[in-house]
Amino acid sequence: MSGLSLLFALMLAGSASEPPQAAAGADPDKAAIIQAVLDYADGYYDGAADRMTRAVSPLLTKRGLMNRPPVAPYLVQMNAEMLIEATRRGGGKTPPEKRGIATEVLAVDAEMASARVFSTGFNDYLHLIKRDGEWRLVNVLWHPPVSATSAADADKGAVEQALKDLVTALIAADASRVQALLHPLVTWRHLVPSPTGRRVVVEENADSMLAVMARGQGLKVKPEECVPVVLGVDHDVASAKVTMGPMPVYLHLAKQSGQWRVVNALDYIPAPAAAPR
Repeated sequence: MSGLSLLFALMLAGSASEPPQAAAGADPDKAAIIQAVLDYADGYYDGAADRMTRAVSPLLTKRGLMNRPPVAPYLVQMNAEMLIEATRRGGGKTPPEKRGIATEVLAVDAEMASARVFSTGFNDYLHLIKRDGEWRLVNVLWHPPVSATSAADADKGAVEQALKDLVTALIAADASRVQALLHPLVTWRHLVPSPTGRRVVVEENADSMLAVMARGQGLKVKPEECVPVVLGVDHDVASAKVTMGPMPVYLHLAKQSGQWRVVNALDYIPAPAAAPR
């Protein structure tokens, strides 16, 4: 399992009998997702470590895009323990009436979801997974709210083009182009079925993905089977979804030096179709 690559995962997905369905009981799931998001946001502002612990997966990777001239934009990173401890020490300690929290569920597929929470101090795009009936945050990309408005339509078009370029490069096994579209610190996670019936989070990085590309192994789907959708853009961070054949892929992208690149990714690998008797 540890050696599973993105392309091998996609080959498994290509043999699935049918695509994964959206989570059963969509409304209850959306309510539970929003509750997890509020435990994360309000928990931080309240300094409530118990709420933060409930909200985040032990596998959490939280990236923040900092833009502090004259330094070029750069990423900072936290894991679950760092975030819980920061919350325990007092968190943001902002009164409820000054938090300005706005939440939205952007997409739900099977056991994963994409959401956002914007507030007075932080604008966050989130990926969540459902484990043992509970929704928890596994990927975060955030930045401080930006006061200046940006050309939203142009940004959305640029993000969509980056998604299309990524799909084209994956299909062609164009390692150099894939490398240009992935942040060097990218974390790409797969929710993979295991023989026990439980799904396992399998993780890989840019090096392992590029090694597969270098061997000429491309994405085993047709271009027309790949559908990119921009879920949200906030100045220099974005959330998106690409349906690659039977597999949904959630992506967070950051814009640095004018280039949109994937920072976080989460996909859902359908179970392989049963062998014919």
